[in-house]
Amino acid sequence: MKFNIIENQVNGVVKEATNKLIEQFLAHGHQVTENGDATVVFNLTTAENPRLFRRKSKSVFVVSLMRLPEMDVQQLKAICYRTLVRTLSNLVVCFVTQGDGRMQAYFTTPEVGFYTLPFDAAAVFARIMPVVGARFATDNQLDPDLPERFRGGSPVIADVRRYAAELDTLGVLPLPFPLDSILPERDRQHLYHIFGITGASYGNLSARESVPGFGDATFWMTGRGVDKRRLGDVGRDILLVKDFDESTGTVQCSVFPDSPETARVSVDAVEHYLIYKEFPGVGAIVHVHAWIDGVLSTRQNYPCGTWELAREVVALLRTAPDPAHCALGLKNHGLTITGSSLPEIFDRIRGQLQVSVPMFS
Repeated sequence: MKFNIIENQVNGVVKEATNKLIEQFLAHGHQVTENGDATVVFNLTTAENPRLFRRKSKSVFVVSLMRLPEMDVQQLKAICYRTLVRTLSNLVVCFVTQGDGRMQAYFTTPEVGFYTLPFDAAAVFARIMPVVGARFATDNQLDPDLPERFRGGSPVIADVRRYAAELDTLGVLPLPFPLDSILPERDRQHLYHIFGITGASYGNLSARESVPGFGDATFWMTGRGVDKRRLGDVGRDILLVKDFDESTGTVQCSVFPDSPETARVSVDAVEHYLIYKEFPGVGAIVHVHAWIDGVLSTRQNYPCGTWELAREVVALLRTAPDPAHCALGLKNHGLTITGSSLPEIFDRIRGQLQVSVPMFS
């Protein structure tokens, strides 16, 4: 793996911690490069002036590193997440020197993961490596071949609308994140160009519907960055996933000829596709940033939309007593819940969801 280091007016604490971290990467055979071929960029920055690294591909992972004074944890979390968004990073690592002189490393992810451990270069390296080595599978191919009869909806589409709105009444559906209040237009355009993201909203759901002439695992799924309380048009806020090109990591969606070119299905489509493909008894899937005590859980907090997360979820489902009716924990993230239908899933989870997701280092 090749990496680069970008310094933006940082102080000695961040440079010193970064140098120790770089020593770990070098000791494990990774290389520093300045030729534009880096797959990982360490962006040394500040919360006051959070400069971003403008990557050319989503395959480049950006880890922003900064320092903050000791403060209330919730305030620290808010600053770290805001910095993550403003720097368009895959991960923010914030160094905080405590009153006793010891330093903590706080990790913040786009999935609103926020956890900490005492700073130790080897331990921080061990947490970063799985993240920076993950591969996204979030590209979309929009085919204008959606049958006209779906303009009026279908019973399955009606379920998607109804239960997406119910997530809000259950208190587990944060509002879409207003990127325009934090990012200038140029940065929002860059975010769309690289990740196909026009806004940030958390949670998603999907449900099977067989469509003659399409693949064996067709399903409707909520769109990327949409307000799930008020889902709009089919082909924009709700998309039909008809297939998946595993060689390129591209979701193949069926839309109307006049659907917006900017429409994108949720980044978790790869995970849903693999679940539907392997487990025919699964008729619906719900993902929420919430928790249920006692669930099986993934061991690594891979980013949303990566092969690694999708495959770990599928592997974990294989160990479940009933994969078609299961709630799985996603470490420092939330839940993936399978069921025979959306009504069946919601009958099971009402009164069971905890809004606060436990965080583990």
